[in-house]
Amino acid sequence: MTPAQINRYIGLPWVAGGRGPDAFDCWGLLRYLQREHFGRVLPEIPEFGDTARAMYQAQMSSGAWEVVAGPEHGAGVLMRGGDDPHVGVWLDCEGGGVLHAMERVGVIWTPRRSLHLIGFSRLKYYRFHV
Repeated sequence: MTPAQINRYIGLPWVAGGRGPDAFDCWGLLRYLQREHFGRVLPEIPEFGDTARAMYQAQMSSGAWEVVAGPEHGAGVLMRGGDDPHVGVWLDCEGGGVLHAMERVGVIWTPRRSLHLIGFSRLKYYRFHV
């Protein structure tokens, strides 16, 4: 993705269950960007909790998703796990950062150097083979 493409999303509203193109939650934005810009189709998650955990385990076991050691353009980024996960997409633009949708904020671009300032210091990166 280019900076111009990234700017098209910045400022769009966060909406629970938002799947685009005009509003997103974090999973909806990740899925949308993967499909529209990287040609990868990620599964829908009807709800977080046990359903999401089972889907995650299935994707990892099948090899469809792979944890990678560091960021790479287009990788999924798990910024917060547990029962209230938060995800985004790593992009190698302007020194690298994450495009993500935050509740009460909307879609934002957070440069690598600023992620810890908003509470995201332990990132996990995923390559998608789908």
